[in-house]
Amino acid sequence: MKVGFVGLGSMGLPMAQRIQAEGHDLTLYARRAASLEPFAGTSVTVAATPAEMDPGLDAVGICVFDADGVQEVVFGPHGLVRTLRPGAVVLVHSTVSPTQIREIAARAAEHGLRVLDAPVSGGAPRALDGKLTIMIGGDTEAVAAARELLSTLSDHVVHLGPVGAGSHAKLINNTLFAAQIALTDAAMAAGGSLGVDPEGLAAILTTSSSACVASGLRLRAGSLAAIAATPAGPTLAKDVTLMAGALDNAAGDVPGDVPGHELIDVARRFVAAIQETGGAR
Repeated sequence: MKVGFVGLGSMGLPMAQRIQAEGHDLTLYARRAASLEPFAGTSVTVAATPAEMDPGLDAVGICVFDADGVQEVVFGPHGLVRTLRPGAVVLVHSTVSPTQIREIAARAAEHGLRVLDAPVSGGAPRALDGKLTIMIGGDTEAVAAARELLSTLSDHVVHLGPVGAGSHAKLINNTLFAAQIALTDAAMAAGGSLGVDPEGLAAILTTSSSACVASGLRLRAGSLAAIAATPAGPTLAKDVTLMAGALDNAAGDVPGDVPGHELIDVARRFVAAIQETGGAR
């Protein structure tokens, strides 16, 4: 396939490297020249702006931080809509709210572009191995058109429904992840209150029935503050906030608690730690 890719951060870079390694005709755009250094001397084409990518691309992946970044890439003065051929598929790998991605998809459709919300999970090593989990929302025909590219990136592509469904799934996943981190921190605090050796308790919790990716992260880091200070901190804070907004939108004018807010309440303990470190944005 003829593929474009925008956003070469911690997830976007290994995804683009995987696309190149699997033999696709790849064109890249990055705001920072340094992001392109891993592709120096390769057959990859570099565009000066998204609009200067090959207009005949079959699909373009976008993996930038937030919805504002996605809109700039697609609709900005030098955005994809200026030149990308009608019928091309735009895969938004960024984690944004369902409302935001629906608005982006509707606006892109006016230019003949087909948008899939396609957030990912798995981390850089799995991206390089083509073993990401990709959560898809969008038209079935658009998914089929992008299947070859999706198969390059993932052995676990789940089509969940219309545009917005993938974003809902990603926000639920990341909010649960943040809540699990917060609960693990609470478990360590409980152990301290009871006089349990913290190193011993951590060794138990990393190998027993409560063990999970999130608990392991918290136990290795040693504190919520240590995780909050990493690049993952602001990302999780953003996603928990987006998830809370999605639940509020689902509630509408219906009084009473909406199922799922218990999860938000726990996850916000982690967000509070991020805010205390000054890491939220």
